[in-house]
Amino acid sequence: MGLQAFDLFDPSGWHCPSCRAALLKAAAGGRPIQVCPACHGALIAMSSFVAVVAVVRFFEGQALDVVPPRQQTPGDRQIECPGCGGHMTSHNYGGPGNVVMDTCERCELNWLDPGELRRIALAPDSRPATARA
Repeated sequence: MGLQAFDLFDPSGWHCPSCRAALLKAAAGGRPIQVCPACHGALIAMSSFVAVVAVVRFFEGQALDVVPPRQQTPGDRQIECPGCGGHMTSHNYGGPGNVVMDTCERCELNWLDPGELRRIALAPDSRPATARA
């Protein structure tokens, strides 16, 4: 996924939990997020997650016909939360897209690796019926 769905701003002062690049403050439909300009991962507050997925769905367009297999399984790696430095919990995302998401309950943040936000947004049957017509 490119970064066209996001308005990009200044560095946030936090680092990417995957590649350690400086995260950028960004907005998706007015919702604040942070994105990695190097690997294109996204750090999203739990309270904004559904709205951010809807924005990506709008900008990315047509739903995928088939979702490819996951790139990892929970526990394959352990990453640190950019907010508190604690370990993020790796788990299968319960919604569409067949991805493993990393979550920090303390900071109420979700980390999505490159392409995972797009997979969730464009998963088959995740779009309203009128949008698929």
